[in-house]
Amino acid sequence: MQSTKLATLLAGTVVLAACGSEGVGPTSSSRTTPSEVMGASFVEPVQCGAGSVPETGIQGQVPLADRESGRSKQGYRCNMELVGQYQGEGSTWVNPSYKTCSYMGTTFSGIPTKVSQGVQVIDARDPANPVLSTNLTSPAFFQSPWESLKVNEARGLLGGVAVGPVLSAGFFDIYDIGTDCANPILLNSFAANLTLPANLIGHEGAWSPDGNTYWATGLNPGSITAIDTSNPSLPRILYTTIASPSNHGFELSEDGNRMYLTSLTPPGVIILDTSSIQNRDPVPMLTEVGSVYWEDGDLSQHTIPVSYNGKPFVIAVDEGGAGAARIIDISDETAPVVVSKLKLAIHAEENAAIREADTANNGSFGYEGHYCGVDKKVNPTAIACGYFQSGVRVFDIRNPLAAKEIAYYNPPAQSEKKAQLAGSEHATSAIGGDLSTDWCSSPPRFVGSDQIWVTCQDNGFMVLKFTNNAYPLK
Repeated sequence: MQSTKLATLLAGTVVLAACGSEGVGPTSSSRTTPSEVMGASFVEPVQCGAGSVPETGIQGQVPLADRESGRSKQGYRCNMELVGQYQGEGSTWVNPSYKTCSYMGTTFSGIPTKVSQGVQVIDARDPANPVLSTNLTSPAFFQSPWESLKVNEARGLLGGVAVGPVLSAGFFDIYDIGTDCANPILLNSFAANLTLPANLIGHEGAWSPDGNTYWATGLNPGSITAIDTSNPSLPRILYTTIASPSNHGFELSEDGNRMYLTSLTPPGVIILDTSSIQNRDPVPMLTEVGSVYWEDGDLSQHTIPVSYNGKPFVIAVDEGGAGAARIIDISDETAPVVVSKLKLAIHAEENAAIREADTANNGSFGYEGHYCGVDKKVNPTAIACGYFQSGVRVFDIRNPLAAKEIAYYNPPAQSEKKAQLAGSEHATSAIGGDLSTDWCSSPPRFVGSDQIWVTCQDNGFMVLKFTNNAYPLK
């Protein structure tokens, strides 16, 4: 199943010549061996309190019997409840939120039939009644920005590159969302809704924390493009290179001097020195600092840099191979070490046959993770992760060596609404499935003292609330 996904992701690859560098990707001499895990590999299951409707199988599972009987249409929840929802026509891979708004990308494959095109802006000032505010249909957003749709909170910017079906080039759209998040203003247009083509190959993306650089990555052949956004009305390419054989998502350090880049295959994380681009050196370049790879996962997806009492870590998520998420000690950047994992019981090796049977008809993704979000990056107490068929899971990570699950929400399966979900990748694309569960691929965001805002592909944008005093953690 994962080989099908990988073939789909790599289809249509364009060979890109590196500019300013001969590449910084891993070589046989620079790769580290799989690291030893010092902490736990599986998270302690949650104890569900009053009002919960818990899973009927093992941790993270939606049993085949529940799918066939229709039980999965009721969903599963533990120490969480739904406050409000905007489903619309569904959504795609990564959908960020900012202040009181959420931004729901929609799929390229649904363009011929969607009523509501591009990126949907959801106004959630009333969390119990989120509403559609407007549609963003500039070139990149109309095509689908996939996993490049990201918010920069420091400057109140929303950006994304053209991705289309899987990989594309030519456009980068920037919106001001700081002035009025429900009514974004396109900043880099030069003719009505048309934006400047300030991008090369794109699939993933992220901002430097100061908002002055937007980075885009392009899967095979591992391209990276740095775009100067110091003047968001006139973005320009600063640098491009080939960074690895097949890269994916990433985040940058708070000072913008390090990129924590995931490797699609082999799965792992590459630490890159980005200070040359951050400082706008006359001859910029990227250099590799260190890397770590592993064997119990595949298709590494994205990273989150965090710290505990000044000690730096990176959280990395795999979207394949039952890898789920893991916490990596980067105190020695030249030799990162995996110290614990956020695997569920369903990810255990002995449950491989169960996973295969449960998910065989629901598309190319099974119970894998995709994107996570922490409540804070300095001394985080909790992390919420979207798993493709296991829903939104929340963990206590005050001790990074021994995570504990505190809540989950796996939304109702939407199989009866498949024809209405032209904006959902899960419902419309070639790698979708029977909708016997939803695909929760988007990063959850902690909001206020007791809420999670998240988008799942079939259920759309949801406001979730913790119950039974599960969070905040004391």
